[in-house]
Amino acid sequence: MVVNPQKKIYLFTWENNYSLSKELKRRKDMFAEKNGSDSVFSFNRENRDYGQIKQILFSWWFFVTNKLVILHWIPLDTEKSNAIKAEEIEKLSDDIMNNNLPSEVLLICVCYKPDKRWRFYKWFDKLDKENPWQKIIKIFSLLKEQELVGFVSQESRDLWLSSKSIEVLINKVWNNQFRLSSEIDKLRYRKSFYWKEITPEVVDEVCFWMIEWDAFQLLDLILTNPESSVKYIQRLQDDWLDWNALNWSFAWGLRNYLFVLDYADHWVTDSKLIAWELKQNPRAISNIIRKLPILKEKRDLINKLFKSIVDIDYDIKNGNAYPENYFFTIKKVLLQK
Repeated sequence: MVVNPQKKIYLFTWENNYSLSKELKRRKDMFAEKNGSDSVFSFNRENRDYGQIKQILFSWWFFVTNKLVILHWIPLDTEKSNAIKAEEIEKLSDDIMNNNLPSEVLLICVCYKPDKRWRFYKWFDKLDKENPWQKIIKIFSLLKEQELVGFVSQESRDLWLSSKSIEVLINKVWNNQFRLSSEIDKLRYRKSFYWKEITPEVVDEVCFWMIEWDAFQLLDLILTNPESSVKYIQRLQDDWLDWNALNWSFAWGLRNYLFVLDYADHWVTDSKLIAWELKQNPRAISNIIRKLPILKEKRDLINKLFKSIVDIDYDIKNGNAYPENYFFTIKKVLLQK
């Protein structure tokens, strides 16, 4: 087995997808600026092609001198929903381990939770230990509480948020930098529109609780069985779920559905590109893209639901409707034939 410490090869693993996305974008932008956009190659589950990847890694190209190659979900990922079949990457990993990469190639393998029993991971681990100054394996961890405070302070520096306002925002959203950034944008819009100080009370009113899992569970049911989704909503109401909490998860999911449909209408289905534009989790957007056929079929229903919850949200917050009307409005739309 060839182990060349001079190889420009790295393994990125993460819990913090926001920091990972920022770092990958920074590297791609810098590399493209210096070497041209044709020098950057990124492969994931949707576009991976062993022959093409091998050619890019090991062949000399007449018009491209330096190459940045990013391979997602390699080495083998322990997360079943992410993992590529072992046999599909075995040949590629063997080629990388047993052959010297050309000096003009910079290779970054990206894996959520790599299987540490896998031979390719052990190879990375050996490189990392033999070359500690290079940081061959880079782990993007979730921010600690004080780091989160610093992140929010930096992102919202033009809003002059008090420490109490920052505390309220973090308590509602917690450790999700995509969501924190999105909620800060909402506060920024609020201030530009009303010219009011962003107090803790304003943060509490404008920002939503972190309950994204509700959106997927409910919206999947709506797409496949609207009648059953009505029963699910009734159960949430019977459990005294706050209408505003449901409104966040519902609006969040429907809005992303509509955005993805709009991108698909313009032949854009790259989950990472869409996620970056929307400041959302790429895995969440990838899950939505897989549902495109049924989303297109149910587009009218999605539009009606989104318009209805925007209207009832406005009416409730302006004293023209009761909170109970929120649940009634959703069920009415779902039961319409």
